[in-house]
Amino acid sequence: QPAKAPGPALPVASGSALERYFPLEDGKIYHYVTKEGPDTGMLVAKVHRIDATRGELQLSNATKRFVFGPDGVAYDGGSFILKGPVEIGTSWPGEHGGTTTIAATDATIEVPAGSYTSCIQTVEEGGRPPGSRYETTYCPGVGMVLLVVRAGGSEARAELKSYGLPVKIE
Repeated sequence: QPAKAPGPALPVASGSALERYFPLEDGKIYHYVTKEGPDTGMLVAKVHRIDATRGELQLSNATKRFVFGPDGVAYDGGSFILKGPVEIGTSWPGEHGGTTTIAATDATIEVPAGSYTSCIQTVEEGGRPPGSRYETTYCPGVGMVLLVVRAGGSEARAELKSYGLPVKIE
């Protein structure tokens, strides 16, 4: 019998202009390849959309909750992930205690999942650990495709390998 995809989830939209760069579509699974020095691994996140303005990413070791608002996308009760306006130089207090700034609004990026254009890149500096730099790339209709963390002379990366709804094979 051929593979069956689950029924389509009801489309939910918050009305936030930044949701296109951080779309939380219920049931989607994101698979990232991780690299830290010679070590490689993977990170898998499953999306659960609670309602029009709230959603969460279920990771193997944690669940992160998000809220869409008129100003952007934030951790529930915490810092912004993306904040408008979408312009180079827009900045806000970062997740790791530093300042996050939009560094690019038209980035082109290639990761194992494909090549993407018109992406936003943010950079957080001045937080923990001291001297660290977090570069994150969000692409329209996809979400986070790349995270690069530099601290203490080393680098860790998470690159999107694949994403989509799970396929049920019977």
